[in-house]
Amino acid sequence: MAIDDPIDAFKQQYMKEKPALPMQLAKFVAEQSTKLGFPEGSFVVDILVKAILSVFDDNSAGERVAALFDLLNQELRHLETTKASQADVQKAIQLAFWYDRRERDDNKRERYIKLIGNALRSEEQVQDVTSFIQILEQLNERDIAVLKVLNNVMNREGDWRPPSSPIDVSKVHPNTFTDRSHELAVQVAMVLGQKTETNLFSREEGYGACNRLQGFGLAHHLESQTREIPITNYCFRPSVQGLTLLSLLGEKVANLKFYLQAK
Repeated sequence: MAIDDPIDAFKQQYMKEKPALPMQLAKFVAEQSTKLGFPEGSFVVDILVKAILSVFDDNSAGERVAALFDLLNQELRHLETTKASQADVQKAIQLAFWYDRRERDDNKRERYIKLIGNALRSEEQVQDVTSFIQILEQLNERDIAVLKVLNNVMNREGDWRPPSSPIDVSKVHPNTFTDRSHELAVQVAMVLGQKTETNLFSREEGYGACNRLQGFGLAHHLESQTREIPITNYCFRPSVQGLTLLSLLGEKVANLKFYLQAK
């Protein structure tokens, strides 16, 4: 019987279950661990075996590929048109499959799906969806949490002043950011699990987390005062790239239109 749905036809043809990894590989890994001096049955051997098997287990990897395929199909099935570059999105999807099969991180997989779906549905063309997928692959849960804090503290409705003349543009005063440096330090410390009951908590961990986001192009450091380590506050704001990423992940992002107009 012919299969009318091309997606179902593809699944039957190419998404067939692959044979499980031969047990010889598991035995070999365990033997090599013992030769390295780890006692048989130790937690070290258990960690090594499970870690290596997760890389070479074609069966479980195939299951993740099939699951991601189904989730993307559900996300995109009713999409009729897009302003995104199809070649760019195709590359982004390829990377999402590759990263998900290798890392097996459900949180990242969910973000890949959201980002690709929202990029395809966006009323504005999203440039370089592939780069956003590459950035997401490198971000950890702390990075995402701190980026959300930057958005919530340093990007609020009413921050931007309207233009004063027809040739002027909307803009935001730097004091808007620097005046919130203490609030930023406290909120970042809280999501990083620090105790903030007193003002004596170290800002170094939060500064490092924000600086890491700057390394990915998702935040910008702003000079506010000479820092007395480790107790003086710091100042960062989310970048256009950072705000766009959060928007593609389904987060509420104020003022994005102003940032995009100012590019």
